[in-house]
Amino acid sequence: MSQEWIDQLNEEFEQLSINDSIRMENARIKWAREEGQKELIQTLQRMSTEERNEFLKKPLEEIQDTLKTKSQ
Repeated sequence: MSQEWIDQLNEEFEQLSINDSIRMENARIKWAREEGQKELIQTLQRMSTEERNEFLKKPLEEIQDTLKTKSQ
């Protein structure tokens, strides 16, 4: 095997590895979003209409913090 051919294979393997990492990260992001949506829905279902209205008026960061503490 020539060094050029070995280098080409190494580059292709590295690109495949990068692509695989990207796919896995995208899958983790998708899963996290789905879990976050489930938690939000469950939290909202436990609230009264008034509580829900007040909760949804809060800044996004505060809503995220509330969801984190309720899920723990």
